[in-house]
Amino acid sequence: METRGVFAPATREEARERYEEIGPAAQVIVRETAKAMEFDADEYADRVTSAVVETARDATFAELLVVHLAGREEFDAWLADAEFDPDDVVELGSEHVDRVAWHPVPFAGVVVATTFQDGPDAAASTLRRNAFGRVYRDVFADDADGEGAGSDAGGSDADGADVDGSDADE
Repeated sequence: METRGVFAPATREEARERYEEIGPAAQVIVRETAKAMEFDADEYADRVTSAVVETARDATFAELLVVHLAGREEFDAWLADAEFDPDDVVELGSEHVDRVAWHPVPFAGVVVATTFQDGPDAAASTLRRNAFGRVYRDVFADDADGEGAGSDAGGSDADGADVDGSDADE
């Protein structure tokens, strides 16, 4: 079995903490990408919305999720040893494919899995996006009162730089 990724949150609170930690990085990624695209201050203000920063945060979180990749038999053996029932598996793809990528979410009582024959990188990325959309998005949406979901794209980012791209290090 091959394991890739950084985050394997065991609790909702841990998932929320990791998501919050990614917020400042997402703001910097968006700001630096806009600089590379040579946005001026007006274009930045028009195009870089809180939804753009939130999308960067969501994608970054998803791409850092731990994913296991193995053959079907190894997945079935892992599932038998894990605290998950086969009914707890949301499996995408075909059961007739030889390889499986999966991400367990203990606090949600679910394993999100996808099958693949070739292309483990694509399978891992597809799985991560599906796990985010099926499980984590709802966890973060529960915080929509301002405690966890979304980002403030206006004002300044986490390192205090103006988000119009005019920070002092230029």
